[in-house]
Amino acid sequence: MGRREDKKRLKREALLRVGLERFLEHGYDRASIEQISASAGMARGTFYLYFKDKQALFEALMDRWHDGVMGVFEEVRLKMTNATTREEVGQIYQEMALGLARVGLANQQECLLAFRQSRGAGEAGVGLRARELAILDAAEAFTLDVAHRGLIEVSHPRLICLVVFGAVERLFYELMLGTDLGEIDKVGSQVVDLFSGALGFD
Repeated sequence: MGRREDKKRLKREALLRVGLERFLEHGYDRASIEQISASAGMARGTFYLYFKDKQALFEALMDRWHDGVMGVFEEVRLKMTNATTREEVGQIYQEMALGLARVGLANQQECLLAFRQSRGAGEAGVGLRARELAILDAAEAFTLDVAHRGLIEVSHPRLICLVVFGAVERLFYELMLGTDLGEIDKVGSQVVDLFSGALGFD
């Protein structure tokens, strides 16, 4: 990478870092491009070389955790397609829970921002709710698949996905707050154990 490209990358990273700080401090609606640019030591015009608008900056920050979640779900989908026993499915769900916990820990501030903005009426909230629907749709798809093949017993996969999503969202939030939930490597197994009945496991 040349020096010019390296400088551009550093400026973009600075805008992302400062944007995250301002969004957390002031909220999406009250944070401004002027604040973000000035805090990053740049002119307002420089901001537009890297992001079309404030929403584009916010979306880039949200991509950090959302892409990780969807990546975990794609791995789960592929593994579920090849699963042939209930035991395999249970193990895949455990791996999924651990993978999601790792994504949350790797993107703590971005997740915290998402939690704070997800119920808002503005463009940030609308975008986050669209991401939530994509997550629910992906979870429902692989849950339906294994249910149709008789590997789990659920009569309403969407309902189960909604309940689990709400619980996992709260779990992430508690992790962000620093709540002691025990060893992170055991969190996946504990979460799956709690929901095993809902998924039709003994």
